[in-house]
Amino acid sequence: MTVVKKKIGELYRDMVSADLKRRLNACSDVLLLNYHKLKSAEMTKLRKQLKSAGASVLVTKNTFIRKVFEETKKPVLASALVDGQTAMVFVKDDPIAASKIIVNFIKEHEALQIRGGFMAERVITSGDIKAIAKLSSRQALYSAVASVLNAPIAKLAMSLNQIIAKLAYALKAVAEKKK
Repeated sequence: MTVVKKKIGELYRDMVSADLKRRLNACSDVLLLNYHKLKSAEMTKLRKQLKSAGASVLVTKNTFIRKVFEETKKPVLASALVDGQTAMVFVKDDPIAASKIIVNFIKEHEALQIRGGFMAERVITSGDIKAIAKLSSRQALYSAVASVLNAPIAKLAMSLNQIIAKLAYALKAVAEKKK
């Protein structure tokens, strides 16, 4: 019986490690949260909100997290953030939206705390995540960049249009003068 339990334990560790590696390789941004004293229903609510932003939450043993961080060569300082009851938020699309959801959720549920994480191989603190949450959404940032890029072209088009309009008025005035 103990041999069977040992094999099941090894199989479980391998499966969890493989899942963690797959998730870490699928996304470049990971946020670490402390969910101590957070109720199950509240965690489910957070999971649903994060899922709508393209993020997922995983809770597993800290030893698994540290081991996979070392194997996948994630920032060394990220392993120091793994302490106590740790939930990992894997952000696939928009780190701004995920950060906003977490910060707003913390306002309602003080049991949840931000530990930090890493974005594109750079370790970030809880202060960094709160600062990211204050940014405009990705779509708003894209539209701001597009309008900045569009402004010179729009001004050129208006200038050319005014030159053509002035030429048309001048030709009309010359035509009326000859009559």
